[in-house]
Amino acid sequence: MKTNKNILTDEISKELPFSVPENYFDQFALQLEEQIGFKKAIFQRIIKPWMYVAAMFVGILIMGQIFYTVNQNNTAHNAQNYESYVLSQVDENSIADLYVDEPSN
Repeated sequence: MKTNKNILTDEISKELPFSVPENYFDQFALQLEEQIGFKKAIFQRIIKPWMYVAAMFVGILIMGQIFYTVNQNNTAHNAQNYESYVLSQVDENSIADLYVDEPSN
């Protein structure tokens, strides 16, 4: 038959078997930030969206400048085409008569 030993609380020492390193709780937050990359999280959460917004505005400005330049070139080209069209509809004799004839009052 088995004998059970009952341990009295007086026989157990009051010393704890586990210990915590010195300054563990003082440095815990710093160590945790280093491990999870707190600075990277700030960049990703705050700065990255603003970078996207800035890139979007720069893209809009560049596209606006391109469209404005194309529109100005088309306007100049259309004016030149209109002048060529008007000159093609009038012959040289009509133009010469216009300049030679004096207006009568």
